[in-house]
Amino acid sequence: MDNIKLLHNEYILKYHSEEIHFLRKEFLLFECLFRSPSRIFTRDELLDAVWTREEPTDRTVDDHIYRVRKKLKSLSSIMNIETIRGVGYKLKIREIVRENVLLKDDAVSSSMAMLFRKYHLYGQGDALKLLEENQSVLGFELDIQNRLYLQFMKGNFKWIAESNDIPFWDRCYYLLHIYSYIAGDKKKCLEYFAKAMANPNIPVDHRTELEWLNRLPLLVFTGQLEEAEILLAKSKKVVHEKKVDGFIPLLNFLELYLMFIKKDDERITVRLNEIEKELEQYPFLREEASFMVIKGIASLYKRDAVEAKHYFDRGLDQFSQARYVPGLFISLNIILFYLTEFGRDLDLSQFYAIQLKRYEEEFQLADVEFIIRNQLDAFL
Repeated sequence: MDNIKLLHNEYILKYHSEEIHFLRKEFLLFECLFRSPSRIFTRDELLDAVWTREEPTDRTVDDHIYRVRKKLKSLSSIMNIETIRGVGYKLKIREIVRENVLLKDDAVSSSMAMLFRKYHLYGQGDALKLLEENQSVLGFELDIQNRLYLQFMKGNFKWIAESNDIPFWDRCYYLLHIYSYIAGDKKKCLEYFAKAMANPNIPVDHRTELEWLNRLPLLVFTGQLEEAEILLAKSKKVVHEKKVDGFIPLLNFLELYLMFIKKDDERITVRLNEIEKELEQYPFLREEASFMVIKGIASLYKRDAVEAKHYFDRGLDQFSQARYVPGLFISLNIILFYLTEFGRDLDLSQFYAIQLKRYEEEFQLADVEFIIRNQLDAFL
């Protein structure tokens, strides 16, 4: 039942906006029944599942069933624990299909879409997660692109890679980015980006971002600085003409990335101060996090490894607070690139390489690299 969620760390059952708090053994007992609804469990089976290596009595199961039933009373219209005389217990779940009339209200849909964009803009990951989990209660449905974005934001990369029921071209933008976090050959990533941009099947807004924004870091990483400068100048012109204000901070950051590579000492300090002032117009958590990483690069450039680590860690912490997993991968790739480029501090390089490896394992990037590469090769 999709509307029922179990929060394992807190021993909580959530159904829409309602929460039921269990004690640990109560939660484990309910979970055992919930995983196999309508299956009859004997007392011995429940004892083995919940009280492993303990020596409780049959009465222990009955007492816990009584307590769980009492806590489930508010949800009695959709579920209850039945006693099968002489055998044991089973959980019976009744799915209630109740269409929310607000789903047909255009004003509600429009307002929720605007709220989603605001939460996205300000990096409010927790709020976006709540919207996702409570769509049926709030009376709206996320479209496919917003659903994909939420999975991307949360780092559910494997879900995106394996969701073959969603057309490749809807997923392409996200697959390209995920692959760029893993692939050592950034030139190959650029080739994929170029092929995607040239294909008419990719959504227009995705093509725009790939063309004027997303290619720039890859050009820097691959040492194509002249091409990067030309593209940066064109991108700034397009962004100002089309008034795509959300791109401005990111383009400013990319301008600084180029200055660090070119060792433009005079302009670096001046531009850092200018951009910090300009960011007051864009008080968004992800932009603040990115700027912390840039301040770390500036400190690294000045050979102050202690200060650099301070800013790097602040930036990574802010991305974690925003629940924006891609920001962690992008930042760690940038940090490791400049540590190599400047030939600075082996200890810092090892520290952030280990951190990147840990995130790769946590978000299963090794498992999806082959899957994504095959899809990119097949469609691009």
